[in-house]
Order: sequence, then C-alpha cells, then structure tokens
Amino acid sequence: MKILIDTSVIIDYLRRKDKEYSFLYSLASSDNELFVSILTHSELYSGKSVWEKKEARKTMEEIVSGFTIINLTQEISITAGKIKAKYNMDLFDAIIAATAIKGGLSLATLNIKDFEKIQDLKFYSTETPV
Repeated sequence: MKILIDTSVIIDYLRRKDKEYSFLYSLASSDNELFVSILTHSELYSGKSVWEKKEARKTMEEIVSGFTIINLTQEISITAGKIKAKYNMDLFDAIIAATAIKGGLSLATLNIKDFEKIQDLKFYSTETPV
C-alpha cells in the first residue's frame, strides 16, 4: 500500500522509548511504500535538537532515507488552496491532504481530527490492519 506519513507519526516514533510499538514502526515493518511531503521533511528538520545534537541529526537522516519525498507541485498547491478555503483549515495540513489526494495515497496520521472533514482523503489509521 502507498502511504503518506504525517509529521505526527514520525514525532511519536522519535519521542517513544518503546519504538517497536509505534505506528511508524508497524508501517515500516510491513510491505508498504512510504512517502512524506516536502513540508513534513522541513518540519522534521526544524527542531533545534537536529541542529544541536549530531546523534539527533543522524537519527533523522536515517528515518528520512526510508521515505520517498514528494515535492510541492502546482497541482498540489491549487488543491491545497481549495481545501484550505473550503474547510477553513491550517495551510500545512491542507498541503499534506492535497499531497495524499493527488498522489493517490492513504494518509497515516495520529491527528485524524485535523483532516477528517476532507471528503476525498483516505486514511490509513492505527485500526487498519498492518
């Protein structure tokens, strides 16, 4: 399955001590093709610890290397604008949703409430069998 990973899933993995029980670990351990938006990539590198601690940056680079990064296109941008206007939501979330929709990807997020009103968006939730 092709899955777009939201930042929340990666942050949860990074913060947990029991990483093998995380949503990201289960996604990566199965036969899924994992993607992230260039915005998620930027968000991950915006943390201070990534720039202050060599080990944190190394961990981030290892994680990111397992994903295909989807760049922002004009088509994604237009769709995101429409989603933001229609649902009055955060622009970053609208771009993430548009990336999933335009890429034909299911969105894996721990913040479904931020996206649930978007009609064309498919989710890969923690309840989905992995």
